[in-house]
Amino acid sequence: MKQRQWNEYSVVKEFPVMKDYLDRFRKTSFFNEVPGLISFFYLQGQAVVDEVRIPVWASALDPRIHVFWIQATRSGKTIAWEFTGEIAKLAGLETEMFTSGTDSALIGSIDSIPDDDGGYISVEKPGLLAGKKCLNFDEGSILLQPNPKQFFSEVILYLQQAMNTVGSHSNTLTKHMKNGKVETESRVSFWITSFPPAGVKDYVLTKGLFQRVLILYRPWSEDMRQAVSEQRMSGVFKNTMEEVASLEDIAQHFIDLKDRVRSRLLSKSNLTHEAWGNMIPKEKEEVSRAMMHEMFTPDASFEPQLMAAVDSYYTLIRGMDKHLSDVVCSFIPNVLSYTVLFATHIAMMRVMRDDIGVEDTWTVTGDDVEMAAEVIYDIYEQLVLWLESEVEVGAKAAEKAATIQGWMKAYKVCQSTDIEGKGEGWVLKSDLMSRYQNQQGRSKSAAYERFKQVHDKFQTTRQGALKTAYIRPMEESK
Repeated sequence: MKQRQWNEYSVVKEFPVMKDYLDRFRKTSFFNEVPGLISFFYLQGQAVVDEVRIPVWASALDPRIHVFWIQATRSGKTIAWEFTGEIAKLAGLETEMFTSGTDSALIGSIDSIPDDDGGYISVEKPGLLAGKKCLNFDEGSILLQPNPKQFFSEVILYLQQAMNTVGSHSNTLTKHMKNGKVETESRVSFWITSFPPAGVKDYVLTKGLFQRVLILYRPWSEDMRQAVSEQRMSGVFKNTMEEVASLEDIAQHFIDLKDRVRSRLLSKSNLTHEAWGNMIPKEKEEVSRAMMHEMFTPDASFEPQLMAAVDSYYTLIRGMDKHLSDVVCSFIPNVLSYTVLFATHIAMMRVMRDDIGVEDTWTVTGDDVEMAAEVIYDIYEQLVLWLESEVEVGAKAAEKAATIQGWMKAYKVCQSTDIEGKGEGWVLKSDLMSRYQNQQGRSKSAAYERFKQVHDKFQTTRQGALKTAYIRPMEESK
C-alpha cells in the first residue's frame, strides 16, 4: 500500500491555514504530518464545542475530535502534543494531562470545608473530565490491555461516557459519594497516545471506547527512525523558524473561528454576547441544539458524495473472511461520523478563508466531504491492515508456517492453470495475488501486506514491454 504524502491531501492544498500549521508542526515532530493534520481538527473541535451541533436524524454530533494515536516509542508523539498543547494555550483553550484515574479525580468530589460559624459547608470540586479542555493521555497502552485492573476498567467506562455527544443524557457522568452526588458533563477532547502492544486485537475490537475515537495507527520502521535522525541533525545550528508562521499567528485562526461561529449562533438566536456569557452550560446547550439546523446548509452534492464515501469504506473490506469483516465493519459507523465531522470542519475553514459573514449561508459541500473522506479513508485503511495483521501477532510457529503454506496452495492452483504458458514454474504475480486473496478471504491490500512476509521465499522476474511480473518459489520453499 503506497502511503499518500501529507501535501497530497486536497485539504492541505486548498487551505493555506492548514499548510501553515503543518509547516510549523513538521519542524517540531518529524514525519508525523498526518497526526499533525488531525490535531488541527482536534483544536478546531474544542474551540467550537459549545456552539456547533450537527444534526443526524433525531440525534446529533458535537464537533470534538477524539484521537487514539498508536505508534512506536520515541517517534515524535510527545513533542507533537507539546506543539498542539502550546497552540491550544495561545488560543485560550485549557489543556491538562491525565494523571489519575480515581473517581474523584475524574468526575469530581464534594469536600466539607469549615465555615466562619464553626460548621461545615459542602464545596464541589470539579474532576478532570469536567468542562472544556484538551486532555492528553500519554499512557494509552493501559487501555489496550486485555485484562486491565478493575480501577482502569472503570476509567475506560468514564472515558467512553465522556466521549458521548455533548448534551445527551449519556454524556453526564454521575457518582454517589459520601458527601453527596456529583454530576459531570464532559466537553473534553481526548488526545490519547500509545505504543503498539502485542495481542491487542481482541480487546480493541470489543470495547466501546475504541468505537468512539479516531484510531490512528502508523507503522514505524528502522528506516523511518534513521530518516528522523537525519532530519533532526540537519537542523543543528540552523534557525528556520522565520520561514514559517508564528505560533501566535497560527493560534489566531482558532480564536477568530470561535468568535465567528459564536457570533453566527447568537445572531441566529437573537442573543447578545452578554446574555450568552451569563448562561449556564445547560442553557447554552439548549441554544446550540435549537439552532443546529440553521448553522450549516448542505448543498446538492453533499449527500451523493457522502454515499460515495460510504461505498468506498465498504469496498475496502469486501472479500474478507466474514468473521473478520464483521469486526472491521463495526468501526465504519464511527468512521462515517468522523467523515461528517471533518467535512463540517472544512466548511468552517472555508468560512474563515473566504470571510463569509455571519448572516450569509454557511454551506457544507460535496467537495468538503470528498476532502474529508480522502483523509479518513487512508486512516481507516491503515487500521484495517493493522487489525488483519494482528491475527499473527504472537502466533505459534505452526501458524506462521501456515501463512507460507497458504501462498504455496495459491501458487499450485496458478501453476495448474498456467494461463500464460511461460513454463519453468513461472506464474503471473497478479494471478497469484488474486488466488491468495480469494482462498484466504483477505482484502487486496492485506494480501499484498502478507506477501511482504514471505517475499523472500519467491523469485520475481519482469518481461516484455509492459514489464509484466512473473513469480515462482525458491527451490528450498518447494
